[in-house]
Amino acid sequence: MKIFHLRNISLGLLFGLSGLFSFSRTTPPGNQIRMYNYPMNPREHPDDLRRFVKPPDASTFGNQIQFMALRGLEGDYKKSLDTYTLKYDLGNFIWPSYPLIYQANLPEVLNELKKRNLYLFDLWGYVPGSGPGGYWQQFEVPQKALNLFEKELGNRWMGMDNGEQDGRYVGGFASQMIAPGSSREEQYLNFQNHFQGLTDRLGNKMSALVSLNFGHYFLKEGVYTMIGAETAQGLPNAQVYYSFLRGAGKQYGVPWFGNASVWNRWGWKNYSGITSDNGGDRKGTSLSLLKRLIYSHIMYNCVAVGFEASYLDKKEELSPIGKIQQSANKWVKKYGNPGNLYTPVAVMTDFFSGWTFPRHLYSGNIYRVWGNLPYEEGDYLTDNIFNLFYPGYQDASYFHDEAGFLSPTPFGDVADCILSDCPLWLLQHYPILVIGGKLKGGNEIKDNLEKYVELGGHLIITAGNLENMPDGISGIHAGKGTVSIDANATISYHRSTVKESSPFKVKEIISADSTQTIANVNGTALAVERSVGLGKITVFASPFGLGTKPVDLPKSEVDHPLKSPFPLLNHVRQILDDLISESKIFSTDNGLSLITCCKSKDEFTVAVCNNSWLEKPLKIISNAGRIIRTTELPIDCSEQKAVGFLPENVNHQTGRNTGKTIAGGDIRIFNLKIEGKHIGEIPHIQPLPNPVNRGVTLRNISSIKKEILLRPTFFQHFDRVVIDWKYLLEKENSVLVNESGWISRQGLKLIVDFSSGINLFPDLRLINNDSLEYIRNMETIKSVISKMAQLGAGDLVLSTHRMVENNFTPVQFDLSLQKTLKEICQYAAINKINVSLRMASGRDTDNLGHISAIVKSVNEPNLFVSPSTALLLAKPEKLGENIELLKNLKFRILLVGAPEKDIYGTLWNTNKPICDFQDKQALKQLLSTNPECALLLDGLYSSSDEEYKDITYLNQNNFNAQ
Repeated sequence: MKIFHLRNISLGLLFGLSGLFSFSRTTPPGNQIRMYNYPMNPREHPDDLRRFVKPPDASTFGNQIQFMALRGLEGDYKKSLDTYTLKYDLGNFIWPSYPLIYQANLPEVLNELKKRNLYLFDLWGYVPGSGPGGYWQQFEVPQKALNLFEKELGNRWMGMDNGEQDGRYVGGFASQMIAPGSSREEQYLNFQNHFQGLTDRLGNKMSALVSLNFGHYFLKEGVYTMIGAETAQGLPNAQVYYSFLRGAGKQYGVPWFGNASVWNRWGWKNYSGITSDNGGDRKGTSLSLLKRLIYSHIMYNCVAVGFEASYLDKKEELSPIGKIQQSANKWVKKYGNPGNLYTPVAVMTDFFSGWTFPRHLYSGNIYRVWGNLPYEEGDYLTDNIFNLFYPGYQDASYFHDEAGFLSPTPFGDVADCILSDCPLWLLQHYPILVIGGKLKGGNEIKDNLEKYVELGGHLIITAGNLENMPDGISGIHAGKGTVSIDANATISYHRSTVKESSPFKVKEIISADSTQTIANVNGTALAVERSVGLGKITVFASPFGLGTKPVDLPKSEVDHPLKSPFPLLNHVRQILDDLISESKIFSTDNGLSLITCCKSKDEFTVAVCNNSWLEKPLKIISNAGRIIRTTELPIDCSEQKAVGFLPENVNHQTGRNTGKTIAGGDIRIFNLKIEGKHIGEIPHIQPLPNPVNRGVTLRNISSIKKEILLRPTFFQHFDRVVIDWKYLLEKENSVLVNESGWISRQGLKLIVDFSSGINLFPDLRLINNDSLEYIRNMETIKSVISKMAQLGAGDLVLSTHRMVENNFTPVQFDLSLQKTLKEICQYAAINKINVSLRMASGRDTDNLGHISAIVKSVNEPNLFVSPSTALLLAKPEKLGENIELLKNLKFRILLVGAPEKDIYGTLWNTNKPICDFQDKQALKQLLSTNPECALLLDGLYSSSDEEYKDITYLNQNNFNAQ
C-alpha cells in the first residue's frame, strides 16, 4: 500500500481568485503518475483509410467546442435561425427531426444553413417496424435529399439519427430473436443485422445517440460521424455512459458529443406553459442537473454539447435552460478547451460480452446482457468495477431526487471502457488496465496483454480470465486446484487485515519466483503481483472477485437502491482501491465528484460537482506535486434562483459557494498550476496502420460478413479474403447485391478461387474435348465471374487439371487450355477482374517454370502466375533457381502455406500453417521476392489461435504491414 505523506500544509494552502482551500501531497520518488495527454484524432486512426464515412476532426469544428440549438426548421426557419444562433447565440448545430427531408423548400433551407456556416446534425424520429399514420413511424429517406445534404453541406452534414435504438432493440427486439438463449456471438450477429437494416434504410451516414452502452458495435461498422448520449431522462448514469462512449470513440476513431434531456420518468421541463405529458417549469430534469451535465460534457472533451429542448419561454425569450446553455457557450469562448480529459484507467470487457447496466428504462428484467442472457460471474464483476468508480450508478433515473445520474468519484472521473479487440497502441494510452468481465481468451489477447505490461502498463486481472490465456500471462498462470474459503475469513493484506463476509473460492496461482504475494489467507495466495519489463501485473486468485453465494436477490423499485447479489469481495475491493488510487493527480472528498483535464503536466482544469442537495466542504488535493496557483473559472449561477432549480418534491437549502464550501447541486471549475515533477508524460503513440495486401482463405463458409464479424480484430491483420467459387454459384444475385453493400462499406477486398472445382470431372474442365460438357462449364464460370462483379471482387484464381486419359493428345490439351484461359481472361477483363493461375499439387502446374510458360503463351494483360510457397519450399534443391524465377515474374498473389511430407518423403499437404515450418530462412526469402503482391494465408487452421500464429509470423517480420 502506498503511503502518501502530507507536506507542511502551509506550503499547500493557497488562495487564488476563488479562495479555494487546497493542499498538496507528495508522491514518493520513482512512483510517477503517468499521463497520456493527446486528443483523439480520427485522421490518425488506422481504419480511416478504409471506412465508408470519414468522421469529422477538430478542424471541422473550427478547433473549438460547438453547441447544439434549434431542433426544427419548419415555418419561418430564417427567423428561428436568427433567434437561436444569432440573437441568443445558443449554438451552430441544428438538430431537426426527419420531416425536413420532405420539405418542398429543402434546397432553400440547406442553402441558408450553408451561408450561415451551420452544421446539420442527426435527423431524428425513425421507429423501426412502425407503419405510416402518425408522427413516429418507419419512414423512407429519399436519396435525392441525402445527395442534396452532401452537395450543399459536405462535412457539415453529420448524418441521420440512430437515436436511442440500442435501448429499443433490447426492450423490443432482442427477446424475439430465435433462439433468445443463443450464444453471445449469435446475440452480436443478431444485433448487427438489426442495425445494418436500420442504417441501410437511412443512407449509411449516421450519428449515434445511444440510450444504453452499445456504441462500440455501432462505430465498428464505419458509417458514423459522431456518437453521444442523451443523459438524464429515464436513462443511465452519465459517467458510465461516457466511459463507454469515450472508449468507443477512441477505439474506433470517432468523436463524441454531449446532450442532456429535459425529461425524466415523470414528466418534462418547459417554460412555455405546456402541461401535456406532465410538462411544466417544475417538472422533468432539474436545472441543477442540466447544468452539471452540460459542463461535465464539456470536460469530457465532447466536440458539441447542448440540451434536448425548452430553450425559450412562452414569450419567446430565453428560459432558464436557454440561459444555462448560453452561459456555457460564453464560458467556452472565454476559457477555451479545458484540456484533454485525464482517463488513466481502461476497463476491458470481451468484444462479445454485450454487457449493459443492471437495470434501465427498456426492460423490467434486471441483470441481463444483450437483453436476453442473465448476468454471469464476469458480468457481475463488470458491474462491481463500475460501482467502485461511480458508487450508486445503478440508481440513475429511479430516484425522484435524481440520485445516480452523477455519482461520487473516489478516484476522479478516470475510466474509459474498451472492448477486447482494442489494439496495443491504444492500450498504451492507459497506465492501468482492469479486465472487467470474462474474456474469451486465446493467444492474440494474451500477446496484447503481455506486451502492454512489458511496455509499462499495469494489468489487473482475475484468475477466471487468467486461466483462459494459453500458459497464463507474464509468467503467472492459474493451476487446476481450487480452494474454498469460508465466510468471516481474515485476510492478511500488507500489514493490515481485511474481514470477508461471504464464502468464496480461489484458483491455485502458479508463478515465477519474483512474484510477490500481497494478500493471503492462512498461507493461500489471494492476490499476487509481478514486475515484468517496464510494467507489472496484479492477479486475484478469485475467479471473478465475487463470493460463491448471492447475498440477496434484489428487486428494482423506484426510490430504492439496487444492490448487487454478488458484491466484490472485501479484499478485492480494498486492493483495487489502493491500486487505482495511485493514478490520482487530484482528489477531493465528502462524496463529491471530480473531473480532471490536462493542459500540460503542470497545468490542469479541474471540475468539482456536488451531486447532493446539501452544501459540502470543498478542497482539492494534489497528489502529484505542490499546488502553485488555484484560479476559479467562474460559472453563472443564476439558475439557482429560478423555478425548477431543484427536482420536483425536493426542498432543500442548498447553501453557498465559498472558498471552503460548494453549494448543493452545483459544479465549479478551477485552473490549477502545480509542480509537475511527479508526473511522467507518456509520449505520443502513433497508431499502427492496418496491413495492406494481406488476406486469408475462408473455407466452407455460409457468410463472408459473419466470418469477418466473428473475427473482431480482422482488419488489424488483413484487408482481403479468398472465398470458394461455390459461394457465389449457390447464391442468388439479389443476395449477393445485398451482401456487397456491407462488404464495400468495410473496404474488404475479395478474391474468388475456382481451384476446388477445376477437376475435369465432375465439376469444371478447361479443355474442349466434350462440347456439351465444356459449354456448360464455361457458362458456369462466366456466371460466377458476373456475380463477382456484383460482389465487388477484383481477383479470381484458377488452376489447371489433369490430362485426359483418352481421345485427346497433349498438344490438343495445351492448345485448348490456352484458348480457354484467354477467353476467361477476356471475359474477366470486361468486369475489371484480374486472373491468377496458381501453382497446384497433383498437376503439372506444381512447376513454376511450366506455369509461367502457360501464362506467357496465353498473353493476356490481366493474367498472372500465382506462386505457392508450399510447393516451392517442398523442393529445397530448386529453391535458389525458383527465387531467381520469381524475381523476374510479375505476380499479384502469393499463396502462403507450408509443405508436409510423409515418412517416405512424399509431399501430401500444401496447406500446413507456416508457423510450424522449420526452415524460416527459406520462407522469408520467398515472402520477400515481391513486396507489391498480396500475401494470402492458405493454411488449414484448426482454431483461431493457429491462424493467429501465422499472422504473428507475418507481423514479426513486417510482411505487408504499412
